[in-house]
Amino acid sequence: MIRESENERPVTKINISDVVDSQTVGGFQLRVFVLCAAVLFVDGFDVQGITYVAPTLTQVFGLARGQLWPALTAGLVGVALGAALLAPLADRVGRRPVIVYSCVAFGACSLITIFVDSLSSLATLRFFTGLGLGAALPNAISLASEYAPRKRRALIVMFVGSGISLGAIGAGMVAARFIARFGWEVVFIVGGVLPLLLAALLAFALPESIRLAAVTPRIKHEAERLLKRIKPELATVKNIEIVSADSGGKATVADLFADGRGLATLCLWVAFFMSLLNVYLAINWLPTSLAGSGFTVPQAAEMTTLYHVGGVIGTYAIGLLMDRLGAHRMVLAALVLAAIGFYTFATVTNLSQWPTTAILMLAGVGVIGAQVGVTALASITYPVAMRSTGLGWALGVGRIGSIVGPTIGGIMLATAADPRSVYLGCVAPVMIGMVAIALLQRQARPAPQPARAT
Repeated sequence: MIRESENERPVTKINISDVVDSQTVGGFQLRVFVLCAAVLFVDGFDVQGITYVAPTLTQVFGLARGQLWPALTAGLVGVALGAALLAPLADRVGRRPVIVYSCVAFGACSLITIFVDSLSSLATLRFFTGLGLGAALPNAISLASEYAPRKRRALIVMFVGSGISLGAIGAGMVAARFIARFGWEVVFIVGGVLPLLLAALLAFALPESIRLAAVTPRIKHEAERLLKRIKPELATVKNIEIVSADSGGKATVADLFADGRGLATLCLWVAFFMSLLNVYLAINWLPTSLAGSGFTVPQAAEMTTLYHVGGVIGTYAIGLLMDRLGAHRMVLAALVLAAIGFYTFATVTNLSQWPTTAILMLAGVGVIGAQVGVTALASITYPVAMRSTGLGWALGVGRIGSIVGPTIGGIMLATAADPRSVYLGCVAPVMIGMVAIALLQRQARPAPQPARAT
Protein backbone atom coordinates (compact mmCIF):
# COMPACT_ATOMS: atom_id res chain seq x y z
CA MET A 1 0.00 0.00 0.00
CA ILE A 2 1.27 3.47 -0.90
CA ARG A 3 -0.04 6.70 0.64
CA GLU A 4 0.14 9.92 -1.30
CA SER A 5 -1.45 13.35 -1.12
CA GLU A 6 -4.14 14.32 -3.59
CA ASN A 7 -5.72 17.71 -2.92
CA GLU A 8 -4.35 17.41 0.63
CA ARG A 9 -6.35 14.23 1.22
CA PRO A 10 -4.51 10.94 1.78
CA VAL A 11 -5.20 8.28 -0.83
CA THR A 12 -4.36 4.64 -0.24
CA LYS A 13 -3.42 2.77 -3.38
CA ILE A 14 -3.99 -0.97 -3.15
CA ASN A 15 -3.05 -3.55 -5.74
CA ILE A 16 -5.70 -6.26 -5.89
CA SER A 17 -3.26 -8.98 -6.92
CA ASP A 18 -0.89 -8.16 -4.06
CA VAL A 19 -3.67 -8.53 -1.51
CA VAL A 20 -5.21 -11.72 -2.93
CA ASP A 21 -1.85 -13.41 -3.47
CA SER A 22 -0.50 -12.55 -0.02
CA GLN A 23 -3.57 -13.46 2.02
CA THR A 24 -4.37 -16.90 3.36
CA VAL A 25 -7.68 -18.31 2.15
CA GLY A 26 -10.44 -16.99 4.40
CA GLY A 27 -14.09 -17.84 4.85
CA PHE A 28 -15.28 -15.47 2.13
CA GLN A 29 -12.97 -16.98 -0.49
CA LEU A 30 -13.82 -20.50 0.66
CA ARG A 31 -17.49 -19.72 0.07
CA VAL A 32 -16.67 -18.65 -3.48
CA PHE A 33 -14.76 -21.87 -4.14
CA VAL A 34 -17.54 -24.08 -2.76
CA LEU A 35 -20.21 -22.28 -4.80
CA CYS A 36 -18.12 -22.59 -7.96
CA ALA A 37 -17.59 -26.29 -7.23
CA ALA A 38 -21.37 -26.61 -6.82
CA VAL A 39 -21.86 -25.06 -10.27
CA LEU A 40 -19.53 -27.67 -11.73
CA PHE A 41 -21.35 -30.39 -9.77
CA VAL A 42 -24.71 -29.62 -11.38
CA ASP A 43 -22.92 -29.13 -14.71
CA GLY A 44 -21.33 -32.58 -14.44
CA PHE A 45 -24.63 -34.12 -13.33
CA ASP A 46 -26.46 -32.81 -16.40
CA VAL A 47 -23.66 -33.53 -18.88
CA GLN A 48 -23.25 -37.13 -17.74
CA GLY A 49 -26.79 -37.94 -16.66
CA ILE A 50 -27.86 -38.88 -20.18
CA THR A 51 -25.03 -41.42 -20.50
CA TYR A 52 -26.44 -43.44 -17.60
CA VAL A 53 -29.91 -43.57 -19.16
CA ALA A 54 -28.56 -44.24 -22.68
CA PRO A 55 -29.12 -48.04 -22.48
CA THR A 56 -32.71 -47.48 -21.26
CA LEU A 57 -33.46 -44.76 -23.83
CA THR A 58 -32.08 -46.99 -26.58
CA GLN A 59 -34.73 -49.58 -25.67
CA VAL A 60 -37.49 -46.99 -25.19
CA PHE A 61 -36.96 -45.52 -28.67
CA GLY A 62 -36.40 -48.93 -30.29
CA LEU A 63 -32.82 -48.17 -31.40
CA ALA A 64 -29.85 -50.42 -32.04
CA ARG A 65 -26.79 -50.21 -29.82
CA GLY A 66 -24.93 -46.94 -30.45
CA GLN A 67 -27.75 -45.26 -32.41
CA LEU A 68 -28.45 -42.74 -29.65
CA TRP A 69 -25.36 -40.79 -30.74
CA PRO A 70 -27.31 -37.86 -32.36
CA ALA A 71 -28.71 -36.88 -28.94
CA LEU A 72 -25.33 -37.20 -27.26
CA THR A 73 -23.63 -35.26 -30.04
CA ALA A 74 -26.26 -32.49 -30.09
CA GLY A 75 -25.69 -31.84 -26.40
CA LEU A 76 -21.96 -31.60 -26.92
CA VAL A 77 -22.39 -29.26 -29.91
CA GLY A 78 -24.42 -27.00 -27.62
CA VAL A 79 -21.71 -27.16 -24.96
CA ALA A 80 -19.05 -26.24 -27.54
CA LEU A 81 -21.01 -23.24 -28.82
CA GLY A 82 -21.87 -22.15 -25.29
CA ALA A 83 -18.20 -22.24 -24.26
CA ALA A 84 -16.92 -20.42 -27.36
CA LEU A 85 -19.70 -17.86 -27.91
CA LEU A 86 -21.55 -17.32 -24.62
CA ALA A 87 -18.86 -17.82 -21.96
CA PRO A 88 -16.71 -14.88 -23.25
CA LEU A 89 -19.64 -12.53 -22.54
CA ALA A 90 -18.50 -12.66 -18.92
CA ASP A 91 -15.39 -10.64 -19.74
CA ARG A 92 -17.82 -7.82 -20.64
CA VAL A 93 -20.85 -8.19 -18.35
CA GLY A 94 -19.29 -10.09 -15.43
CA ARG A 95 -18.84 -13.70 -14.35
CA ARG A 96 -21.71 -13.76 -11.86
CA PRO A 97 -24.68 -13.00 -14.16
CA VAL A 98 -23.47 -15.41 -16.84
CA ILE A 99 -23.11 -18.22 -14.28
CA VAL A 100 -26.53 -17.59 -12.71
CA TYR A 101 -28.46 -17.38 -15.99
CA SER A 102 -26.61 -20.39 -17.39
CA CYS A 103 -27.75 -22.51 -14.44
CA VAL A 104 -31.34 -21.36 -15.00
CA ALA A 105 -31.11 -22.21 -18.71
CA PHE A 106 -29.76 -25.73 -18.48
CA GLY A 107 -31.85 -26.55 -15.40
CA ALA A 108 -35.06 -25.61 -17.20
CA CYS A 109 -34.09 -27.53 -20.36
CA SER A 110 -33.28 -30.61 -18.31
CA LEU A 111 -36.73 -30.56 -16.72
CA ILE A 112 -38.44 -30.20 -20.09
CA THR A 113 -36.53 -33.27 -21.33
CA ILE A 114 -38.90 -35.58 -19.44
CA PHE A 115 -41.57 -34.81 -22.05
CA VAL A 116 -39.59 -35.93 -25.13
CA ASP A 117 -41.13 -38.69 -27.22
CA SER A 118 -38.57 -39.13 -30.01
CA LEU A 119 -34.85 -39.11 -30.71
CA SER A 120 -35.11 -35.82 -32.63
CA SER A 121 -36.88 -33.98 -29.80
CA LEU A 122 -34.34 -35.35 -27.32
CA ALA A 123 -31.47 -34.14 -29.52
CA THR A 124 -33.01 -30.65 -29.79
CA LEU A 125 -33.39 -30.26 -26.05
CA ARG A 126 -29.91 -31.59 -25.39
CA PHE A 127 -28.53 -28.93 -27.74
CA PHE A 128 -30.16 -26.10 -25.78
CA THR A 129 -29.17 -27.71 -22.48
CA GLY A 130 -25.59 -27.78 -23.74
CA LEU A 131 -25.57 -24.03 -24.46
CA GLY A 132 -26.10 -23.29 -20.78
CA LEU A 133 -23.67 -25.97 -19.64
CA GLY A 134 -20.95 -24.64 -21.92
CA ALA A 135 -21.30 -21.06 -20.66
CA ALA A 136 -21.27 -21.98 -16.96
CA LEU A 137 -18.15 -24.14 -16.68
CA PRO A 138 -15.35 -21.80 -17.86
CA ASN A 139 -16.74 -18.89 -15.86
CA ALA A 140 -16.98 -20.89 -12.64
CA ILE A 141 -13.36 -21.96 -13.12
CA SER A 142 -12.28 -18.40 -13.92
CA LEU A 143 -14.13 -16.93 -10.95
CA ALA A 144 -12.55 -19.41 -8.54
CA SER A 145 -9.06 -18.83 -9.93
CA GLU A 146 -9.45 -15.06 -9.53
CA TYR A 147 -10.08 -15.38 -5.79
CA ALA A 148 -7.24 -17.89 -5.32
CA PRO A 149 -3.75 -16.88 -4.12
CA ARG A 150 -1.15 -17.52 -6.79
CA LYS A 151 0.69 -20.19 -4.79
CA ARG A 152 -2.53 -22.20 -4.30
CA ARG A 153 -4.27 -21.41 -7.58
CA ALA A 154 -3.64 -24.73 -9.34
CA LEU A 155 -4.81 -26.73 -6.31
CA ILE A 156 -7.96 -24.64 -5.90
CA VAL A 157 -8.84 -24.91 -9.60
CA MET A 158 -8.39 -28.67 -9.35
CA PHE A 159 -10.65 -28.77 -6.28
CA VAL A 160 -13.36 -26.76 -8.04
CA GLY A 161 -12.92 -28.83 -11.21
CA SER A 162 -13.55 -32.02 -9.25
CA GLY A 163 -17.16 -30.91 -9.02
CA ILE A 164 -17.67 -32.22 -12.55
CA SER A 165 -16.71 -35.76 -11.55
CA LEU A 166 -18.68 -35.53 -8.32
CA GLY A 167 -21.71 -34.50 -10.35
CA ALA A 168 -21.21 -37.47 -12.66
CA ILE A 169 -20.99 -39.73 -9.60
CA GLY A 170 -24.23 -38.22 -8.31
CA ALA A 171 -25.94 -38.89 -11.63
CA GLY A 172 -24.72 -42.49 -11.53
CA MET A 173 -26.05 -43.00 -8.02
CA VAL A 174 -29.44 -41.60 -8.99
CA ALA A 175 -29.53 -43.80 -12.10
CA ALA A 176 -28.48 -46.98 -10.32
CA ARG A 177 -30.93 -46.57 -7.46
CA PHE A 178 -34.01 -44.90 -8.93
CA ILE A 179 -34.39 -45.63 -12.65
CA ALA A 180 -35.83 -49.09 -12.00
CA ARG A 181 -38.38 -47.59 -9.60
CA PHE A 182 -39.28 -44.25 -11.19
CA GLY A 183 -38.11 -44.53 -14.80
CA TRP A 184 -35.39 -42.76 -16.78
CA GLU A 185 -37.12 -39.40 -16.26
CA VAL A 186 -35.88 -39.21 -12.66
CA VAL A 187 -32.34 -38.38 -13.80
CA PHE A 188 -33.54 -35.32 -15.74
CA ILE A 189 -35.87 -34.21 -12.94
CA VAL A 190 -33.04 -34.17 -10.42
CA GLY A 191 -30.73 -32.67 -13.06
CA GLY A 192 -33.22 -29.84 -13.57
CA VAL A 193 -34.23 -29.06 -9.99
CA LEU A 194 -30.67 -28.89 -8.60
CA PRO A 195 -29.34 -26.14 -10.91
CA LEU A 196 -32.52 -24.09 -10.50
CA LEU A 197 -32.20 -24.19 -6.72
CA LEU A 198 -28.50 -23.42 -7.01
CA ALA A 199 -29.20 -20.43 -9.30
CA ALA A 200 -31.43 -18.93 -6.58
CA LEU A 201 -28.63 -19.38 -4.04
CA LEU A 202 -25.99 -17.95 -6.40
CA ALA A 203 -28.09 -14.85 -7.05
CA PHE A 204 -27.72 -13.93 -3.37
CA ALA A 205 -24.42 -15.51 -2.32
CA LEU A 206 -22.05 -15.48 -5.31
CA PRO A 207 -19.88 -12.33 -5.63
CA GLU A 208 -18.47 -10.89 -8.82
CA SER A 209 -14.83 -11.55 -9.64
CA ILE A 210 -12.72 -9.11 -7.64
CA ARG A 211 -9.96 -9.08 -10.25
CA LEU A 212 -12.39 -8.48 -13.10
CA ALA A 213 -14.13 -5.71 -11.14
CA ALA A 214 -10.77 -4.02 -10.57
CA VAL A 215 -10.12 -3.68 -14.32
CA THR A 216 -13.70 -2.89 -15.42
CA PRO A 217 -14.64 0.78 -14.95
CA ARG A 218 -18.37 0.05 -14.81
CA ILE A 219 -18.04 -2.15 -11.69
CA LYS A 220 -14.73 -0.94 -10.25
CA HIS A 221 -16.51 0.36 -7.13
CA GLU A 222 -17.46 -3.26 -6.37
CA ALA A 223 -13.77 -4.19 -6.11
CA GLU A 224 -13.33 -2.06 -2.98
CA ARG A 225 -16.23 -3.76 -1.19
CA LEU A 226 -14.96 -7.22 -2.13
CA LEU A 227 -11.43 -6.29 -1.11
CA LYS A 228 -12.63 -5.48 2.40
CA ARG A 229 -14.37 -8.88 2.58
CA ILE A 230 -11.05 -10.59 1.84
CA LYS A 231 -9.01 -8.32 4.16
CA PRO A 232 -11.38 -7.00 6.88
CA GLU A 233 -8.71 -4.74 8.45
CA LEU A 234 -9.07 -2.47 5.42
CA ALA A 235 -12.63 -1.62 6.49
CA THR A 236 -11.42 1.48 8.35
CA VAL A 237 -9.25 2.73 5.49
CA LYS A 238 -10.77 5.67 3.64
CA ASN A 239 -10.12 6.98 0.13
CA ILE A 240 -8.92 3.68 -1.33
CA GLU A 241 -7.75 3.69 -4.92
CA ILE A 242 -7.82 0.25 -6.53
CA VAL A 243 -4.99 -0.54 -8.91
CA SER A 244 -4.30 -3.73 -10.80
CA ALA A 245 -1.44 -5.16 -12.78
CA ASP A 246 -4.01 -6.52 -15.24
CA SER A 247 -5.42 -4.45 -18.05
CA GLY A 248 -9.10 -4.03 -18.77
CA GLY A 249 -10.88 -4.14 -22.08
CA LYS A 250 -12.96 -6.47 -24.19
CA ALA A 251 -10.88 -9.51 -25.02
CA THR A 252 -11.17 -11.11 -28.45
CA VAL A 253 -9.85 -14.34 -29.87
CA ALA A 254 -7.11 -12.33 -31.61
CA ASP A 255 -5.81 -11.29 -28.17
CA LEU A 256 -5.16 -14.95 -27.37
CA PHE A 257 -2.45 -14.94 -30.06
CA ALA A 258 -0.98 -11.54 -29.22
CA ASP A 259 2.12 -10.77 -27.12
CA GLY A 260 3.72 -14.16 -27.66
CA ARG A 261 0.70 -16.22 -26.54
CA GLY A 262 0.12 -17.85 -29.94
CA LEU A 263 2.04 -21.09 -29.37
CA ALA A 264 0.67 -21.52 -25.86
CA THR A 265 -2.88 -21.00 -27.15
CA LEU A 266 -2.42 -23.58 -29.93
CA CYS A 267 -0.92 -26.10 -27.48
CA LEU A 268 -3.84 -25.61 -25.12
CA TRP A 269 -6.34 -26.04 -27.95
CA VAL A 270 -4.73 -29.30 -29.07
CA ALA A 271 -4.53 -30.57 -25.49
CA PHE A 272 -8.19 -29.71 -24.83
CA PHE A 273 -9.31 -31.28 -28.13
CA MET A 274 -7.53 -34.58 -27.49
CA SER A 275 -8.38 -34.70 -23.81
CA LEU A 276 -12.09 -34.01 -24.23
CA LEU A 277 -12.28 -36.42 -27.18
CA ASN A 278 -11.22 -39.18 -24.79
CA VAL A 279 -13.22 -37.92 -21.81
CA TYR A 280 -16.50 -37.96 -23.71
CA LEU A 281 -15.87 -41.05 -25.81
CA ALA A 282 -15.18 -42.93 -22.59
CA ILE A 283 -18.02 -41.46 -20.57
CA ASN A 284 -20.79 -41.39 -23.16
CA TRP A 285 -20.49 -45.03 -24.19
CA LEU A 286 -19.07 -46.69 -21.08
CA PRO A 287 -22.42 -47.86 -19.62
CA THR A 288 -23.52 -49.10 -23.06
CA SER A 289 -20.18 -50.83 -23.71
CA LEU A 290 -20.23 -52.55 -20.33
CA ALA A 291 -23.85 -53.66 -20.82
CA GLY A 292 -22.86 -55.03 -24.26
CA SER A 293 -19.98 -56.91 -22.63
CA GLY A 294 -22.32 -58.93 -20.44
CA PHE A 295 -22.71 -56.78 -17.34
CA THR A 296 -26.19 -55.83 -16.17
CA VAL A 297 -27.43 -52.24 -16.45
CA PRO A 298 -27.14 -51.64 -12.67
CA GLN A 299 -23.62 -53.15 -12.72
CA ALA A 300 -22.67 -50.92 -15.67
CA ALA A 301 -23.96 -47.84 -13.83
CA GLU A 302 -22.05 -48.82 -10.69
CA MET A 303 -18.82 -49.45 -12.60
CA THR A 304 -19.12 -46.16 -14.49
CA THR A 305 -19.71 -44.37 -11.20
CA LEU A 306 -16.50 -45.85 -9.80
CA TYR A 307 -14.69 -44.74 -12.97
CA HIS A 308 -15.67 -41.20 -11.93
CA VAL A 309 -14.53 -41.91 -8.38
CA GLY A 310 -11.13 -42.64 -9.91
CA GLY A 311 -11.40 -39.28 -11.64
CA VAL A 312 -12.00 -37.51 -8.32
CA ILE A 313 -9.03 -39.31 -6.76
CA GLY A 314 -6.88 -38.31 -9.72
CA THR A 315 -8.08 -34.71 -9.56
CA TYR A 316 -7.21 -34.29 -5.88
CA ALA A 317 -3.92 -36.18 -6.09
CA ILE A 318 -2.74 -34.25 -9.14
CA GLY A 319 -3.93 -30.96 -7.65
CA LEU A 320 -2.00 -31.55 -4.42
CA LEU A 321 1.17 -32.33 -6.35
CA MET A 322 0.90 -29.64 -9.03
CA ASP A 323 2.19 -26.86 -6.80
CA ARG A 324 5.04 -29.04 -5.55
CA LEU A 325 6.19 -30.98 -8.62
CA GLY A 326 4.96 -28.70 -11.39
CA ALA A 327 1.60 -28.39 -13.13
CA HIS A 328 2.77 -29.52 -16.57
CA ARG A 329 4.68 -32.49 -15.18
CA MET A 330 1.65 -33.79 -13.27
CA VAL A 331 -0.63 -33.49 -16.31
CA LEU A 332 1.89 -35.53 -18.32
CA ALA A 333 1.94 -38.18 -15.57
CA ALA A 334 -1.86 -38.35 -15.62
CA LEU A 335 -1.88 -38.86 -19.38
CA VAL A 336 0.49 -41.81 -19.01
CA LEU A 337 -1.97 -43.43 -16.57
CA ALA A 338 -4.82 -42.75 -18.99
CA ALA A 339 -2.99 -44.53 -21.83
CA ILE A 340 -2.27 -47.57 -19.63
CA GLY A 341 -5.87 -47.73 -18.41
CA PHE A 342 -7.47 -47.44 -21.85
CA TYR A 343 -5.14 -49.99 -23.43
CA THR A 344 -5.71 -52.53 -20.66
CA PHE A 345 -9.49 -52.07 -20.65
CA ALA A 346 -9.68 -52.53 -24.42
CA THR A 347 -7.41 -55.58 -24.66
CA VAL A 348 -7.97 -57.55 -21.44
CA THR A 349 -11.63 -58.48 -21.74
CA ASN A 350 -11.96 -61.77 -19.82
CA LEU A 351 -12.06 -60.26 -16.33
CA SER A 352 -14.98 -60.13 -13.89
CA GLN A 353 -16.66 -57.02 -12.57
CA TRP A 354 -14.23 -55.86 -9.88
CA PRO A 355 -10.92 -56.32 -11.74
CA THR A 356 -12.51 -54.51 -14.69
CA THR A 357 -13.67 -51.77 -12.34
CA ALA A 358 -10.12 -51.36 -10.98
CA ILE A 359 -8.82 -50.87 -14.54
CA LEU A 360 -11.55 -48.32 -15.21
CA MET A 361 -10.67 -46.44 -12.03
CA LEU A 362 -7.04 -46.26 -13.16
CA ALA A 363 -8.19 -44.85 -16.50
CA GLY A 364 -10.42 -42.40 -14.65
CA VAL A 365 -7.52 -41.19 -12.51
CA GLY A 366 -5.58 -40.44 -15.68
CA VAL A 367 -8.09 -39.13 -18.19
CA ILE A 368 -10.26 -37.03 -15.84
CA GLY A 369 -7.34 -35.90 -13.71
CA ALA A 370 -5.50 -34.78 -16.84
CA GLN A 371 -8.52 -32.88 -18.17
CA VAL A 372 -9.00 -30.92 -14.96
CA GLY A 373 -5.24 -30.36 -14.93
CA VAL A 374 -5.32 -28.92 -18.45
CA THR A 375 -8.12 -26.60 -17.32
CA ALA A 376 -5.89 -25.45 -14.45
CA LEU A 377 -3.08 -24.79 -16.92
CA ALA A 378 -5.40 -22.63 -19.03
CA SER A 379 -6.51 -20.62 -15.99
CA ILE A 380 -2.90 -19.68 -15.19
CA THR A 381 -1.83 -19.08 -18.80
CA TYR A 382 -4.03 -16.05 -19.54
CA PRO A 383 -4.30 -12.71 -17.70
CA VAL A 384 -7.52 -11.80 -15.89
CA ALA A 385 -8.99 -9.55 -18.58
CA MET A 386 -9.06 -12.39 -21.11
CA ARG A 387 -9.32 -15.42 -18.84
CA SER A 388 -12.92 -16.33 -19.64
CA THR A 389 -12.26 -15.71 -23.33
CA GLY A 390 -9.12 -17.87 -23.26
CA LEU A 391 -10.67 -20.68 -21.25
CA GLY A 392 -13.95 -20.43 -23.15
CA TRP A 393 -12.23 -20.77 -26.53
CA ALA A 394 -9.99 -23.60 -25.29
CA LEU A 395 -13.07 -25.44 -24.06
CA GLY A 396 -14.92 -24.56 -27.26
CA VAL A 397 -12.19 -26.09 -29.41
CA GLY A 398 -11.96 -28.98 -26.99
CA ARG A 399 -15.68 -29.56 -27.30
CA ILE A 400 -15.17 -30.26 -30.97
CA GLY A 401 -13.13 -33.21 -29.78
CA SER A 402 -15.91 -34.08 -27.36
CA ILE A 403 -18.26 -34.24 -30.36
CA VAL A 404 -15.90 -36.21 -32.59
CA GLY A 405 -15.10 -38.81 -29.92
CA PRO A 406 -18.63 -39.95 -29.02
CA THR A 407 -19.77 -39.77 -32.65
CA ILE A 408 -16.98 -42.03 -33.87
CA GLY A 409 -17.41 -44.21 -30.78
CA GLY A 410 -21.12 -44.63 -31.43
CA ILE A 411 -20.56 -45.60 -35.07
CA MET A 412 -17.85 -48.09 -34.10
CA LEU A 413 -19.91 -49.44 -31.22
CA ALA A 414 -22.85 -50.18 -33.50
CA THR A 415 -20.72 -52.55 -35.62
CA ALA A 416 -17.93 -53.76 -33.30
CA ALA A 417 -17.93 -57.41 -32.31
CA ASP A 418 -16.35 -56.47 -28.97
CA PRO A 419 -17.87 -53.23 -27.63
CA ARG A 420 -14.77 -52.54 -25.51
CA SER A 421 -12.36 -52.60 -28.45
CA VAL A 422 -13.32 -49.03 -29.41
CA TYR A 423 -11.36 -47.77 -26.41
CA LEU A 424 -8.10 -48.84 -28.00
CA GLY A 425 -8.54 -45.80 -30.23
CA CYS A 426 -8.19 -43.54 -27.17
CA VAL A 427 -4.45 -44.19 -26.86
CA ALA A 428 -3.38 -42.12 -29.89
CA PRO A 429 -5.14 -38.91 -28.71
CA VAL A 430 -3.44 -39.34 -25.34
CA MET A 431 -0.04 -39.40 -27.04
CA ILE A 432 -0.81 -36.29 -29.12
CA GLY A 433 -2.00 -34.53 -25.96
CA MET A 434 1.28 -35.37 -24.24
CA VAL A 435 3.23 -33.70 -27.07
CA ALA A 436 1.08 -30.56 -26.75
CA ILE A 437 1.58 -30.37 -22.98
CA ALA A 438 5.34 -30.89 -23.37
CA LEU A 439 5.49 -27.98 -25.83
CA LEU A 440 3.36 -25.85 -23.51
CA GLN A 441 5.73 -26.65 -20.66
CA ARG A 442 8.69 -25.58 -22.76
CA GLN A 443 6.90 -22.36 -23.73
CA ALA A 444 6.17 -21.57 -20.07
CA ARG A 445 9.80 -21.87 -18.97
CA PRO A 446 11.51 -18.51 -18.42
CA ALA A 447 14.16 -17.67 -20.97
CA PRO A 448 17.70 -18.26 -19.65
CA GLN A 449 19.40 -15.10 -18.49
CA PRO A 450 22.73 -14.21 -20.11
CA ALA A 451 25.76 -14.64 -17.92
CA ARG A 452 27.07 -11.47 -16.35
CA ALA A 453 30.48 -10.30 -17.41
CA THR A 454 33.04 -10.48 -14.65
